[in-house]
Amino acid sequence: MPLYEPQELPTMDGIAVTVRVPATSANLGAGFDCLGLALDLFAEITVTFCDAELPPTEDVGEKMVLTAARNAYSRMGKTPPAMQVRYTVSIPLGRGLGASAVARVAGVLAANEKEGHPLDEDTCMQIASDLEGHGDNACPALFGGLQVCVESEGRYIRVPGRFPSNVQIVLLIPDSSLATKEARKALPESYSRADAVFNTGRAALFVAAMAAGRLDALDEATQDRLHQPYRAELFPPLLDIFASAKRAGAHGVWLSGAGSSVAAICGEDTSRQVATAMLDTLKAAGVGGRTLITRIAPHGAEVAKVELVTL
Repeated sequence: MPLYEPQELPTMDGIAVTVRVPATSANLGAGFDCLGLALDLFAEITVTFCDAELPPTEDVGEKMVLTAARNAYSRMGKTPPAMQVRYTVSIPLGRGLGASAVARVAGVLAANEKEGHPLDEDTCMQIASDLEGHGDNACPALFGGLQVCVESEGRYIRVPGRFPSNVQIVLLIPDSSLATKEARKALPESYSRADAVFNTGRAALFVAAMAAGRLDALDEATQDRLHQPYRAELFPPLLDIFASAKRAGAHGVWLSGAGSSVAAICGEDTSRQVATAMLDTLKAAGVGGRTLITRIAPHGAEVAKVELVTL
């Protein structure tokens, strides 16, 4: 005979909002903290809202989603409900693929959807970008495509750029991560006028070359003096990987975000050989990793599903 009478546990209903957000690659060589593009590599993140208290999470990505959602509620002037997060597809943290921006955009959009869209898209971008510290990842994650995003007196100004549809982006994703905080510490406090002029011209060249389909100009357009030479000290194979990608046919190559991933822009006929060359160079340096061939995603984050669930 059991020591207790089995009882039916109470159930509670919640609203689950699933948001689909693309990974991103930022900086794109010379466009430090202002250029970014969305990748055809998506995460699906579900945020469930209910009235009852839910167990806390220890997952870093999930905490970012929750913090972003709570910031959205604060902007709305509302008290946030209890929330929990589930990743259906994850984008690794610390690899320069915009994982933190993905989490923050998902949290903001889920809260906005749950409350009936009181926040416009620019406010959603503002919240996510403020949490990121800049908009170069949050902007393409939210809007897709190639984006130019700059901060001015506390607000973000963004303009989408045109890009050729027939290019592929080869990603080299090392097994080891590179923390953005450490990557920023490697940068100098000031730069020479020559270096500033060098990067300004090449960032402008990148946007113009992409719009015109001038793939031949992308090698020069992805040259940089502000961050990649310094971050190469934290990731010694970087410059050799750049060289091997170009020898294999890449039009341009850059450290994706703060790293550790490297991105190369290629034609469809050369992407596989570029991927092989990059991975071989990484392995020759004693570092493991993998490659992924993707494209520029023309569309950004979207609410994929809203459903009533029983918790």
